[in-house]
Order: sequence, then C-alpha cells, then structure tokens
Amino acid sequence: MKRLFSTSGIRGVYPSEVSPLMSFKLGCILPSIFGHDCVVGIDGRTSSSVLELALLSGLLCCGCNVKRIGLTPLPVMAYSIKKTGSKFGVMITASHNPPEYNGFKIYREGGWELMPDEEGMVEERILEDKYLMGSWSNVGLCIDYSGALDEYVDDVIDFLVEDNDVIKSNIRVIVDCCNGPASLVTPKILSLLGAKVIAVNANIDGFFPGREPEPRPDVLTDLGLYVKNIGAHLGLAHDGDADRVAVLDGKGSFVFNDRIIAYMAKRAIERGEGKTVITTIDTSRCIDEVVEKLGGEVVRTKLGKTHVELYKHGNVAIAAEPWKIINPRWGPWADGILTATTIVYDLLKSKLTIDDLLKDIPNYPQVRENFPCPEENKEKVMRIIGEELERVIGDVSDVWTYDGVRVNRKSGAWILIRASGTEPKIRLYAEARDSSELRDIVERGRSLILRTLKS
Repeated sequence: MKRLFSTSGIRGVYPSEVSPLMSFKLGCILPSIFGHDCVVGIDGRTSSSVLELALLSGLLCCGCNVKRIGLTPLPVMAYSIKKTGSKFGVMITASHNPPEYNGFKIYREGGWELMPDEEGMVEERILEDKYLMGSWSNVGLCIDYSGALDEYVDDVIDFLVEDNDVIKSNIRVIVDCCNGPASLVTPKILSLLGAKVIAVNANIDGFFPGREPEPRPDVLTDLGLYVKNIGAHLGLAHDGDADRVAVLDGKGSFVFNDRIIAYMAKRAIERGEGKTVITTIDTSRCIDEVVEKLGGEVVRTKLGKTHVELYKHGNVAIAAEPWKIINPRWGPWADGILTATTIVYDLLKSKLTIDDLLKDIPNYPQVRENFPCPEENKEKVMRIIGEELERVIGDVSDVWTYDGVRVNRKSGAWILIRASGTEPKIRLYAEARDSSELRDIVERGRSLILRTLKS
C-alpha cells in the first residue's frame, strides 16, 4: 500500500487521493487507537466541510465524543486537545498546498503530532478495513466548541504578556491571513496587544483568491509593496491553516525564515528556557552560529519530524523548521500565530524595528526552488542525484543523507536536494556566505536536477 502519511500528515488531491470514504474510515478507526474523546477542526478549503461530516459520522458511530470547533486555525485545534485533556484531535487541512488538495493532521493527547510508529498503526488499520460500529445506545456525542478560538486568544496573551503590561504603540502591522481561518484569530490577538493591525485576504475562501497558500517570497511581493507603500512596520503572512508564518520588514522585504528561527532560539536561550535547538536539514548555518555562541547545541532532523526529536530530548529551547516554530513551554505543535504574536510583542516592548531586533542574526543569501516531478519518478531521480551531487558540487566537507542529500562545502556553503513529501516536486535549497558562490552551487544543482528529470 502507498503510504498515507507524507512529510506532515495525510494529504492529497480531493477526491481522487483524499475522499469522504477515507475520512469516514479514519473516523471509525482512530477511537480504537487513541481513545473515545476528541477535538475536530477544519480549514476553509472547499472540500473541508464534506470531509468533516464524513469524519464525524465515523467518529460518532464508533462511540467517540467530539468537540467540534468548526473553522479554526490548526494551532487552536492542537491547543484545544491539551486545554481540554482530550485523547486526540483531527484537523482537516492541506496546510500550504494548492486549493485542490486536502488532508488530515492527527494529534494525540497533549497536542503531540503522531510519531512514525503511530502513523504506521493508523495505516495498518486503514489497510485492514476493519472497525466495529456501536449500537444505537453507544453513538457518541457531538458538542459545539467554537468557543475554543476565544479561549486560545486569551491564553496566548496570558502566556506572553509579562506583569500585566498594557502596551500602547503606533506600530502598524499588516497581517495576510491567506483567505484562511487565521483571520479569526491573529488580527484580534495583535490588536489586543496594542498594535495597529490591517488584515488583508481576511475573507475565508477555499479558492485562495488572494494568493497561493504557501507564504514564499515570490508569492508575497504584493504584500511587500503594500507594507512599504503605507509605511507599516511589519508584514506577517500565514499559510492556509496558520501553522506557518512568514515575516516582512518595514521595507517590504522578505526576512529569511531561518533568521526568525535563530532569533526565537536566541530569545529562548537568553531567557533560560533551554539549550538545545531542534531544526531541520534545510536550515541555515546562522542558527548554528547564534546558538553555539550562547553555549547551546543544534540538533537537525527530517522535515516534518521536529516533534519526534522534541519528544526525545530534554532542555529544548525551541524546535523549528522554516515557517513553523514550536515553543515547548506553550505546547508541542507548530504555531504560526504564537510566533507572530511573540515577534509583535517583542517589537512593542522594545520599541525597536524588526531589523534592530535581528541585528545580531547573520543574513546569508539563500535560494529555494521547486522542479515538477511525477510521484512515480521521485525515487529514480533522487537515486541519481544521491550518486552525483557530491561530485558535482565539489570542495566537500561532509554529506547528510537522512532527508534527501545535503552537501556541505568547506567554505560553509551548502546545497540540499530532496523530494517533496507533500507535492509532486523536487526541491532545491542552498546557502552561501556570498552571492557569487551561491549562484555557482545553485547552477550546478539546477543543471543536475534538470538533466536527471530528462533521463
């Protein structure tokens, strides 16, 4: 059987790969694995409501009691599992994927995303296609839990704000809500903190008319112009379910996500909240430099699996991949709303600009590119790239192969090529200390990918 779980959750095109029948079956089997008490939320995609109704039918007919949030950002759903002590939760979402996609992110007790062995267990049960429906007297209850959004807003503010500060400021923040349910939460929290907030793409629409859901630099050019033209101090951009957030400075320029990770790591270490920083194979050396200078340690892992390393390690300051940051003191899920709120709170408190806040974080040039590749060709393409990339790049210090192939040069430059776990693409990531070397390694990597895709 083809694996259901990708880099992060179950995702696919609706209805050929993710269907109401799959949703119903998930609802039937999950209570037997995790328990009979759960939270369910959905994003604003056009297919989310039909998948939700199918999921609820499966959960209820197998005796599971459901707290139904409805439209919600993913972080609110994960937070609600921990808040209510529920056994598990399901978010119907495809995160940053295009609108024709949908899927399921499953979290267990405490707000933990599933571990690999738990994903395997769910896949086995789906393959067996065996589940036991209860009698009429054992049907579960479905309760409205839309109040979770207000609880989340209140608790985030209580978590961040020190000494009951009420901050008045002229800081203007533009929040691009990506036509998703972040519009129900992020602008409200930032306004309550004291920022002057302008929300754009704040109408929930599963066609994503405002922009593509992935908050990449090329997707956010219009937002950058808006930030610059109205004189805003900061731009923030979520993806479709708000586990991600991208940051733009007052000039409308994209702030590389790795610098935000390094800042959040620095903040946590300086506050005595841990020494270990968990991040992914595709992140910058600037994180290592900042963390090691403060006496900390960086642990790298596969994309989508920072929570696995978080579970293994103690004394963790943060766990993060680009756009997605986990604050272990808040919970073990990636929370783009909490990250956005933390940055704005620090700006309000310090009265600094985002550039000043990040002045000690190195800013090395980076490139991220995608190349279309059919799913059935990914294995062959990556096998050839794995055999040739080290030779093609040259000046090698070491090679990492636990998630694609990352070649690190002696100069500190690096290039990573990996198959996307969520879309039919090959991804290229690269960084160097100067632009000329970056152009060199990117051209070498790009030529290898294109040559391999044609073979």
